[in-house]
Amino acid sequence: MRLWRYCIAGFLFNWLAFVFWTVVPIRAVGFHASNTQLALLQTSSSIVYVLSSLFAGRLSDRASRSALARWAVVVGIAACAMTVYIDSLSLLYLVAPLLGLSGSVYWPSIQGAVGAESEPSKVEKSIGWFNVSWSVGKTLGFVVAGWLVTTRGHGFALWLAAGAALPILLLYPGNRRVHREGPHEAGRRDTAVFRLMSYVANFLAFGVGNVFSNQFYKYAEKSGLGGGHPETLFGLVLGAMYGTQTLLFVVLQRGSAWTYRRSLLYGTQLLAGAAGVAVTFVSTDGALLAAAALVGIGLGFANASSIYYSLHGPADHGKFAGLHEAVLGAGSFLVPLAGGALADLVDRRMSFWLAGGLTLSVLLIEEGIYRRRLRS
Repeated sequence: MRLWRYCIAGFLFNWLAFVFWTVVPIRAVGFHASNTQLALLQTSSSIVYVLSSLFAGRLSDRASRSALARWAVVVGIAACAMTVYIDSLSLLYLVAPLLGLSGSVYWPSIQGAVGAESEPSKVEKSIGWFNVSWSVGKTLGFVVAGWLVTTRGHGFALWLAAGAALPILLLYPGNRRVHREGPHEAGRRDTAVFRLMSYVANFLAFGVGNVFSNQFYKYAEKSGLGGGHPETLFGLVLGAMYGTQTLLFVVLQRGSAWTYRRSLLYGTQLLAGAAGVAVTFVSTDGALLAAAALVGIGLGFANASSIYYSLHGPADHGKFAGLHEAVLGAGSFLVPLAGGALADLVDRRMSFWLAGGLTLSVLLIEEGIYRRRLRS
């Protein structure tokens, strides 16, 4: 398959997306946004993302995945370009949904293509290396954007992100006819159970991740963290989180021994939840980066599981990829929105306490799903 081209395309698109999502909260704080207003920015994008993903996933099983992906890239580039010239918080609310629309079309299309074209004997490695590629783009987007905003300004960071995405328009593979008989069928009766459990885990995982990407810059600024450079610390904390996620993807792509293991899913979630809460009790840069790295393990395992069970089995890959994206999109705004409101009403640490606490408590829901579905 043309895996390397999909991997580069995934890397470049996430570079654009997460430079954008580093710059947006920094600019919003510059416009004196509250925690709730920061969360509403994510909400304005994620609602579009959720609704569109469900439609785009099914559409990608029937229409040209190549054309859909290229169209999504153009919309993402336009969102970055428009953000350069925004001079008010209200205008940010108009542009943020464009990035949500772009991603909601792009990811079901490219994930559906990877799942459909993967050889049955190499499906774990194909999905694994694809996960590594987009996760590297996300990690570098956060790290480099924080540094660029500090040293060169937000406009330079956004133009660099938009320009880096242009090669996708030429690089992205054309459509290839594939068989629809479901060549990756796992042959296990509990595949659907683990898919549902992983969706619940991924819902919370993206909620936790977006609490950090949406709220941590304001938290660091108000808490005096980062030695006077909260923008740089912001990028480094997110880089540590998603850098660890990337390393986990590298390990997981080596085989499938980690699949259908509830203990690993639960254990990594416990680790992420505890570390998310611990962030509010440490003040040194090193401790913050270490806690963020532990959060990244939980995020990575939940995400890898959700993608694996979505693409390893069903023939309509786009449909399940769209469902996977819709679930994570819902978590991306519901958890930060609730956390942001509590941070404004009670304490700025409440966002992280809520995210960590929910991650720990949701294990009961997942175990209930497992026991009920297998009994039936």
